[in-house]
Amino acid sequence: MKFLSFADTKIDSFLHMQLIDLAKTLSRDPKMDVEFSYHSYLNKPGHVLHVSQFWMTYPASLQLHGLKSEVYLRSYGNFFFSDHTSLQEALQSLKNEEHFQFLKHLLLFSEDFRLKKVCVTKRPGMSVSFLERKRVLLTHYQRQYRQHIQQRRWLDAFFCWIFLFANHRLVPLQTPLKEWYVELSHDLIKLNTAGSTSELVAVIHDIKRALRTFNERDMMSSYLSFYESEKLNLKDISRENEVKAPHSQTASEDEKSSDETEREEMPSWHEETSFPSDSFLQFDLDQGTSTDLLGEGGRKAEEGDQAFGAVQAGAKDSKGKDFKGETGAGIDQTDGRSGQGLFPYGEMNRFAVEKKILPKKPSFQEVQDYQEFKSAVQSSVSLLKQSFLKTIEHKKNVPNHDLHFGRLNKRLTRLLTDKNPRLFFKKAESPQELDAVFTLLVDCSASMFDKMEETQQAIVLFHETLKAVRIPHSIVGFWEDAADAKKDSQPNYFQEVISFTSSLKNQSGPEILQLEPQEDNRDGYSIRKKAEDLLRRKEKQKFLLVFSDGEPAAFDYEDHGILDTYEAVANTRKMGIETLGMYISNGKVTEEAQNLMKNIYGSHQVVVPSAAELVSYLVPVLRKLLFRLS
Repeated sequence: MKFLSFADTKIDSFLHMQLIDLAKTLSRDPKMDVEFSYHSYLNKPGHVLHVSQFWMTYPASLQLHGLKSEVYLRSYGNFFFSDHTSLQEALQSLKNEEHFQFLKHLLLFSEDFRLKKVCVTKRPGMSVSFLERKRVLLTHYQRQYRQHIQQRRWLDAFFCWIFLFANHRLVPLQTPLKEWYVELSHDLIKLNTAGSTSELVAVIHDIKRALRTFNERDMMSSYLSFYESEKLNLKDISRENEVKAPHSQTASEDEKSSDETEREEMPSWHEETSFPSDSFLQFDLDQGTSTDLLGEGGRKAEEGDQAFGAVQAGAKDSKGKDFKGETGAGIDQTDGRSGQGLFPYGEMNRFAVEKKILPKKPSFQEVQDYQEFKSAVQSSVSLLKQSFLKTIEHKKNVPNHDLHFGRLNKRLTRLLTDKNPRLFFKKAESPQELDAVFTLLVDCSASMFDKMEETQQAIVLFHETLKAVRIPHSIVGFWEDAADAKKDSQPNYFQEVISFTSSLKNQSGPEILQLEPQEDNRDGYSIRKKAEDLLRRKEKQKFLLVFSDGEPAAFDYEDHGILDTYEAVANTRKMGIETLGMYISNGKVTEEAQNLMKNIYGSHQVVVPSAAELVSYLVPVLRKLLFRLS
């Protein structure tokens, strides 16, 4: 579980899906995915379009237009109208130039500028987003231009000025920028009129020769990126380049036999670092299951380590489906994947493995504690039961004859004898009215450590209420074992403390106190698994209630956890299972928590300010559900 208070930059799952659908439609590539990165670029061979997190700090309307404009540029412009081979060959040939960063940025900006004109010409509907993009970027680059002038970074300032000048924003030039513009003006005009990628590359080579006379250091800032599709050798790892997807490289036989070793540096970037590293490998220091931020010095790479996955990928063979490990007593292990090449539990959960924990016989202390919880909620249980029974009784006692509407009675003599004849009746209700079943999913992640006792009391209320009105139900705790999670195997535990068969027994209940906070949570997978159990039931009305206290977080799941859980909820509802979510906050209902639950559950959700208020919030939820059954 990831606490919401630490996740300031939330990605709206609906926005993410909208961008993915837009990218697939424009590129006509059904495998195209969208990811949020430091810069925007297209990884065409990998079917991934990267959009920049630069837009996430702007208001929602500007954010949407900015992200859509990048999808337009990459999935339509770059995908169909860019010569990726020419771009890559040009950047490779420029790597040894003294002003490589400036030349690279000038080439990529010119290509984007050309593609923008192509996009607007061929698809005029894109112009709105491009206009908003232009307005925001003009302000940004003008601010950057002033900053570079103050810091005397002349080539950085010159690039920003070129961007402003190309978009008709005139700002005064200072020395030595005036002399540079005079010398390069003819080539800059050619960049604006170039009609293809190859023409741009030719002009850049002309500018390269002119720049050799400039006695000025290269650009230090990074604004644009490009994905190189060819494999890189080991020496290229430390080249000066931008963020892009890493490629693995297997050493040749000659390199393996060599006794010489090279010492490599793999720079990393953090949000508190002044400037990003020039290396294309930039790792977030706050990510990775095995990362130890508190220690000092190096550590060995571990299996499943996300940070070193780029380096390890080509160094060893895949283990495939080799799931080896010990299964503890009382655990029934089944593979969560059925079928090859299919993802019945979602693509993000294709390596999730189901492990069931059977309930233990309650201890004397658990029985005692359960009786205390039961006494505390007994008044609420009684009120819910009485309200439910009264509704049932009222429904049974409602007269079904002599009505003003309904089915027409055969006795029509009252048309002549009565002034206001009641000639209709209603058909008697079927005696099998309570045709319903419930499942309660309880998040048992580590972040529940300070909420579990209050949550257990709410679970007791849920169990005793449904037991009192004789509705079968199950209560299941779920979590993922972070310590044993690997790339090809992520064990997910389901502890069913109350089963459908035992839910209506008088002695059932103390097993609820066996639920304890554990580790991570993979909500989408858990919802799909329990929906399967509900579908096997014969009851007509099926309900799935989820208790959680934060965003889904598990191995290789954080980036797509919200989207995967939303899809699980949507698919479950399509199968006829009504799914509700109850979020347990840490004392205050924040806008982030409300948006999170809205993105996942839509309007079928409740945000509870604190665990202590969970019982009072659960009572009206149960009353509403029971009223629908009556």
